[in-house]
Amino acid sequence: MPTMLVAVIDLGKTNKKVALIDRSLRQIASRSASFPAQPGPDGVLCEQIDAIWVWLGEQLAALYREHPFHALSVTTHGATWAALDGAGGLAFPVIAYEHDLGEAGQAELDAEFYHRCGPLEQLQDETATCDLPLLINPAKMVLFAQRQWPTRFAAAERIVNYPQFWGWKLTGNAASEPTYTFNHSFLHAIRTRQPSRAATALGVAGLLDTTFGLPWDRLGTLTPAVQARLGLPALPVVLGIHDSNAALLPYLVKYAGRDVAVNSTGTWCVAMHHVPEVRYAAGELGTKTIFNIDALGGFQKVSFLMGGQEYALYHELAGGADPGFDPARYAAACTRTGDGVLPGAFPSQFPRPRGGVYTNGNVTSLADLKAGQRPTWFADQVLAHDLLNLSLALQTEVAIRRTGIMAGTTIFIEGGFRNNPAFLALLTALLPANPICCTSLAQATSSGAALLGHAHLAGVAPTALADAIVIEEQPVPGVTVPGLDGYRRAWLGMVG
Repeated sequence: MPTMLVAVIDLGKTNKKVALIDRSLRQIASRSASFPAQPGPDGVLCEQIDAIWVWLGEQLAALYREHPFHALSVTTHGATWAALDGAGGLAFPVIAYEHDLGEAGQAELDAEFYHRCGPLEQLQDETATCDLPLLINPAKMVLFAQRQWPTRFAAAERIVNYPQFWGWKLTGNAASEPTYTFNHSFLHAIRTRQPSRAATALGVAGLLDTTFGLPWDRLGTLTPAVQARLGLPALPVVLGIHDSNAALLPYLVKYAGRDVAVNSTGTWCVAMHHVPEVRYAAGELGTKTIFNIDALGGFQKVSFLMGGQEYALYHELAGGADPGFDPARYAAACTRTGDGVLPGAFPSQFPRPRGGVYTNGNVTSLADLKAGQRPTWFADQVLAHDLLNLSLALQTEVAIRRTGIMAGTTIFIEGGFRNNPAFLALLTALLPANPICCTSLAQATSSGAALLGHAHLAGVAPTALADAIVIEEQPVPGVTVPGLDGYRRAWLGMVG
């Protein structure tokens, strides 16, 4: 029997990839490229749909000639949707969620949104969605599109989530599934699985599909036109999945019954932990804490920060290279309780700070840092990296604890921060009651999406494939860092 392969279309914000993955989640081949969002004629930042579509076709055709595959599965970054019109096309371009309205424009859009749709805390409790900047809340993107293109928006007959949009292009069929739908959109009430008061207030409840399928259900087969253009047979395409939930799925399947949390790291660092119900604790409404529905239908309490983006920003401002982890050097860094890197340059778990650094309580703003102002300690490239890693580890500790972990919960670190030894070591010191592990699963997002295709091919739920999945755990050795508790208290006092 030939090795069954699934072609995964994995569209991240930075990189787009097509990967062929077998049933044990081993990657056989892959192709990747970058298609940054570009301004359209009217200045709105939009995804390069046509260019991505051409590239995908070329890669799928070439890969099939090398390694024939048997199904396709799509996973994409979040906060993106497409509006389909009655003629079977896009009513208007696919907006990129990072479109920047400017400070005044963002404030005006947000004010109108909450005036029309209700107060944030009420909406957050109903939809399990937190407030996010730019157009990262899909409901805010709806309002923006209505104001930007009122006539074209009026022609829209259906709003389709981004993974299913690509599935629609492949099969001609549109559908919906829960992992993407309930991901910080404000458009759906998570407990009833119906359109939210925000969707009703914006007049789009009728454009939303609430007949949810399973992510591994068959959406359809490649259209005859796609088959002819690419030289492919009538291969099945599954419904698809949100990228963070795809990264989580192999762990849910392999470690069923074990208490685990997954911190999927990269541009966004997303911490996820299974909980029995959607319930916000006192003081959590208003924070960057949400709930998702995972691929298996369970609730995940989720908190996040743009850790990769923040690291890249301060790494570039500081210059030099990250020197890695040295216990003595970090112990010395922890004595500098008056100095630190503030969260908030990008979405974080702390609503008050707006980024920058502080020195004995005096803040140097991000704008001043970019203009060349440097506290003495920040000019020391080694110390700047050490305090940056301390800030990111402390932010991550708060984010992970907010997912409802308990003593003994194993925390898997997936993604780019697995390659930051200082971050990993500091996390073990901050969470001594929790095993911290990396794994051999180098491409968790693509692997999770592949699981959907293999489950469909086998006619089973993904949980039935647990024995085929190979994940080698790589425990992070626990360390203690003298002075870390004192630095933590001082840092939390500065940012809280």
